Order: sequence, then C-alpha cells, then structure tokens
Amino acid sequence: MKIVILEDQKIESTRLIELLNEWSSQNHFDIGIALYTSGEEFFTKNENYISENISVFLLDIQMEKMSGIDVARKLRNENYKGAIIFLTAFREYVFNGYEVHALNYLLKPINKTPLYLCLDEIARDLLGNSYVYRNNQKVFSIPYKDIISFSSNLHSIDIMTTEERYQQYSTLNAIIKHLPSEFIRIHKSYIINIAHIRKITKNVILLSNHKTATIGRVYMKDVIAAFTRYSIRFDS
Repeated sequence: MKIVILEDQKIESTRLIELLNEWSSQNHFDIGIALYTSGEEFFTKNENYISENISVFLLDIQMEKMSGIDVARKLRNENYKGAIIFLTAFREYVFNGYEVHALNYLLKPINKTPLYLCLDEIARDLLGNSYVYRNNQKVFSIPYKDIISFSSNLHSIDIMTTEERYQQYSTLNAIIKHLPSEFIRIHKSYIINIAHIRKITKNVILLSNHKTATIGRVYMKDVIAAFTRYSIRFDS
C-alpha cells in the first residue's frame, strides 16, 4: 500500500507515521510512506504520480498556498482514482470532501480507530479477488475461491487450498479483517470458506477436501446463520 501524506505540522505527521507503521505491523501488510509539507512540493517532485499506483492520499486541509481541498481537486482533475482522506482540526470541513469523493475525514489529533478502519477498507479493495501475503521475501497471491480454510498452528497459520498448503506467519485475528464475507470463524483456531462446506452435522463440518472441522460452541449460531444465508443467496 503506497501512502502519501501532505502535512505541514511536524508533530501531526510524526504521530500519523507512527500509527501507520503500527497498523502495518499488526496486520502484516506492507506499506510505503512518502511525506510532503505542501501540495506544491508534492506536484513538483512527482510529475508522473498517476502511474505510481498510490493507494491513498492523507491531506491536511489547512496548508499554506494550496489547501488540502485544492490538492484533492487537482488530483481528481488529473484522473487520480485512489482514496483521499482529509486531516482537519475542524469538523465543519467534512462537507468539502463530497465534491472530491473523499473516503473520510479524520479529526486532529488523529485517533487510531477511524484511521485503521479506513486502512482496512483500502486494504480489502487492494486485495481484490485474491489473498495476498509475504513470507521470506516471497509474495503469494491465492484466489479466494481456492482457499478452503485458515488454521492456527503454534506461531503460524496454515492456509489450506484445493491444491496445496501454504504457511504464513500471522494471526487469525489479523487475517480475518481482510477476508470477504464468505469466510467465517468457526473456532478460535479455524476460519472456513463457506463455499467449501459440503455438510454440517451437529457441530461437525464436512469440507470439500473431505476433511472435517469442529464448530466451537460459541460460534455455532453465527456459523449456521452464515451458511443458511450463503445457501439461499440466489433465491428471489
């Protein structure tokens, strides 16, 4: 995820970078951060920014000369399609975000909760139809439809697909944040792709690879409801 920050207050940019790196670490999601103190500086140094696949701009609304709103207008006029998030100390500026299709606005000092919700949404869009992760400098991309389950195995996660097994150093709590709705937690150590459930008998799930998994008691109600919704999703 490529992130560009335009913020002219050192204390705010330092805090923001700390939060972004914390989110990256918690979610095992690689990010690159570029910081500028003005719109003029950014556009002068990045003539071909459209081709650089920038995922999100975090724009301070109140900057000298070009405001964050001015920068956003220029971005959209030059056909930037990615996310824009405004940073402001004044709540009334939120309405200015509509004309440039801003994802959100964040009040200063920045609170991690709304920031992380924005990053989660951007990450889901970037992942698209595949689950992407990095292990030992290698990047793996696995189509969601091929993934049967994620299961915890000591300090790593086993990813079982229709063809083979992968291993990722992460946690189920971090992984499930970025999965589409057909994935559901059935146990504290198990996430299942509903599309690969063949039968549920009492608290036992039969999967498409003919293996079984046990539903934890506290997850039973949610699993049955999710499986029912999935089974009748095409009904009128």
